[in-house]
Amino acid sequence: MQYAIIGAGGTGGVVGYFMTKAGKDVTLIARGRHLEAMKEHGLTLERLWDPNPETIAVKATDMEHYKEQPDVILVCVKGYSLEDTVPFIRRVAKPDTIVIPILNIYGTGAKLQKELPELLVTDGCIYVSANIKEPGVLLQHGKILRIVYGVREKAEERPELEQIRQDFTDSSIDGILSENIRREALEKFSYVSPIGAAGLYCNAVAGDFQKEGAPRELFCSMIQEIAALADAMGVPFQKDMVEVNLHILSNLAPETTTSMQRDVMDGKQSEIDGLVYEVVRMGKLYGVPVPSYTKVANRLAGKKGIIFDMDGVLVNTEPLHFRCWKEVLKEDGITLDYEIYKPCIGSTREVFRQLMVDAYGDIFEDYPTMNRRMEEKKKEIVEKEGFPQCEGIREVLEKLHQEGYLLAVGSSSPEDVIRKVLKDLDLAQYFSAFISGENMAHPKPAPDTFLAAAEALLLEPSACMVVEDSTNGGSAAKAAGMSCVWFHNPDSGDQQIPDAVLEISSWTPSSAEKIMKVSER
Repeated sequence: MQYAIIGAGGTGGVVGYFMTKAGKDVTLIARGRHLEAMKEHGLTLERLWDPNPETIAVKATDMEHYKEQPDVILVCVKGYSLEDTVPFIRRVAKPDTIVIPILNIYGTGAKLQKELPELLVTDGCIYVSANIKEPGVLLQHGKILRIVYGVREKAEERPELEQIRQDFTDSSIDGILSENIRREALEKFSYVSPIGAAGLYCNAVAGDFQKEGAPRELFCSMIQEIAALADAMGVPFQKDMVEVNLHILSNLAPETTTSMQRDVMDGKQSEIDGLVYEVVRMGKLYGVPVPSYTKVANRLAGKKGIIFDMDGVLVNTEPLHFRCWKEVLKEDGITLDYEIYKPCIGSTREVFRQLMVDAYGDIFEDYPTMNRRMEEKKKEIVEKEGFPQCEGIREVLEKLHQEGYLLAVGSSSPEDVIRKVLKDLDLAQYFSAFISGENMAHPKPAPDTFLAAAEALLLEPSACMVVEDSTNGGSAAKAAGMSCVWFHNPDSGDQQIPDAVLEISSWTPSSAEKIMKVSER
């Protein structure tokens, strides 16, 4: 059988090397300096475990000058180049030519079939770790070399598929003609996608994944998310893919990196979309949470988060809160002094309770009773006068949301209050997370509230900015390692945020632009 291999890099080049060495009729379709080196000097294969490289003569040309009609076309390009192969395949293929894509990206067979309905296009995948060391020279990092391929529908089966398997076997390639290629391609994807994504995120090499630690934990969690997707897709794995993939990793040289890592480090186009972002899209399509992938995707896409305090920033509640507490305490014969109340602005009700104990004694029967009395008083006032939304904030949130910022609320108010207030004002739609300091062991001015918000957004703290109106909130942002925008609300009292990167005194159409500008610094 006559073979054309599109792409002569770490995948196609290694396959072409072994098949040519075994005497098979193979032409490598390549380009540039790599092609010229192969034509002039042959193709050299180096192995990390073998000090003796070997060079063999290979047939190699570019798409333009290839004039034959192969029986089999192996597509071994990067995912982003898949569409570029279609015109070439249409030109050189015979009616009975079999096309076998063996890319890193899941589902490429089905995509290519839509473009080439007249041909038999299988699904497939390859297990190999190799790269172009220099033009004409390939470096193989591990001994595994396996090609898994097969048709999606039994009616598409042809006897030539078995002959291809035999040709692989003759070439020292572990060729597997799969009876369930969707599952087996997804199994391969459960290795190549997590190792590439986690490698980029952690800046890690194989040795980092071969031992316990954060890179290995991320790698394993991403495999588990792919397994959950496989269940939802109706092709559940029949084996523990975490164990399988860790075994694959154990056979690699510790310094090994992935092709996606190398492409990114070299400033080249990479397969991030197909190996990372596509999993996030699949998670949404099948209703499967993929938090590890989302976290990695957010980082790689340069996503930014903005965490808003609620009281005094989204809603002008500080005057309302003071009024409520003043009227509650008046019922107990106590006149609440604003100077005593002021330190609790931006903090929790537990802090308020302690301030009251220090100033007036233990005036509340217990914490739930204090909360109940406060909420009853606030409900009474709001029902009469309405809730005081900060003017212009909706337009600011809408703009930030449209621009792709991930938004969260990090407030000292109880979580049920946060959700109810923002729902009633129709602002909840803009936020992906609602974090209450009441649920934190250490509320503002400690950083816990904002760190929890960043975690809920699946972002690093350094990728987040805080919008606050209080000194306590500004201190919490600084402690969390986040820059802070000071919404200088005069109704919030005599507050200061000296480390703020931006001061805003009202929500205007330009406020969102100002926040976005400083967030990019």
